[in-house]
Amino acid sequence: MTKPRSINIFLLDGDPNGIRVAQISMSTIQAIAFRRNQLKRVCNAFPEIERPGVYVLIGGDENEPDRQLAYIGESEGVGARLSYHNSNETGRDAKVFWTDTVVLISKDENLTKSHARYVEACLIRGVGSNPRWTIPNMKRPSEDAGKLPLPDRAAMDEFVDQTKTLVGALGWDLFREMRGRPVESTKEAFQPVSSQELKFFFRGEGFAAEMQLGSSGDFVVLAGSKARIKTTTTIPRGTTAMRQTLLETGVLREDGNFLLFTSDYSFTSASAAAATVIGASANGRILWKLPDGRTYSDWEANQDGTKTADGASTELLGRTQSVVE
Repeated sequence: MTKPRSINIFLLDGDPNGIRVAQISMSTIQAIAFRRNQLKRVCNAFPEIERPGVYVLIGGDENEPDRQLAYIGESEGVGARLSYHNSNETGRDAKVFWTDTVVLISKDENLTKSHARYVEACLIRGVGSNPRWTIPNMKRPSEDAGKLPLPDRAAMDEFVDQTKTLVGALGWDLFREMRGRPVESTKEAFQPVSSQELKFFFRGEGFAAEMQLGSSGDFVVLAGSKARIKTTTTIPRGTTAMRQTLLETGVLREDGNFLLFTSDYSFTSASAAAATVIGASANGRILWKLPDGRTYSDWEANQDGTKTADGASTELLGRTQSVVE
């Protein structure tokens, strides 16, 4: 479970898109975010970047415009390692995709090479749950990478947790958990809705899906939902790429005449969720509906969502039949 955190972000030039330094209150972990072409300036302004730490090199995938790349590394001297990457334009390990950088170091200077290797391994494994991102690291960490004594491991687990929070706060969701609980069986996929839950439905020929709003305002299509296999000729390219990614990562799998969501999956918009389900361009704001027929757009206009158009409590609407027959 996530917990409340207070994060301080320092803008070196007062520009929210420029060089930023983020730190969780009362923590010694410091994240420095900047563009690749700002590396020299960052090294001059923040000499602590030469300490041991981890770094994330971020950029776009030229072959798949809707997917992003994140190379995760570690070094005893992060600044020098980044300078090497920056000068290696054509070598075997060139980072031609690299446009943005996040460096994570400890202000108390207690981070060692082994600590950094442990954090790097945990972060690389952590990105695997978000299929929107690809890790171009040629070598993946072994299970005992950066093996540490138990007290150090506990401290580095907190470092990893805070790193994920800081990277997210700086604008990149590569460590965000996109997949939820797996589906155990089609018959058990949809359970009665409690009064504390609000579910939207999207049904039609060849598809039947349920969606809930996540705690972060995201749109979560629930495990057991069924998407249409066939797509239209006008399906957006991004939706095609998303469906292919979800198939490759096992979030979607063919099940008879449907594509079955094997786990909960979080989308950034109602329309992206609807388009993935139907295999076509879709306005999810009017296609996702409550059991009483109100659209998501209708519900959003009345944020409390406690009353239906005829004044009935939404608690009574929780008792609805399964969308899977």
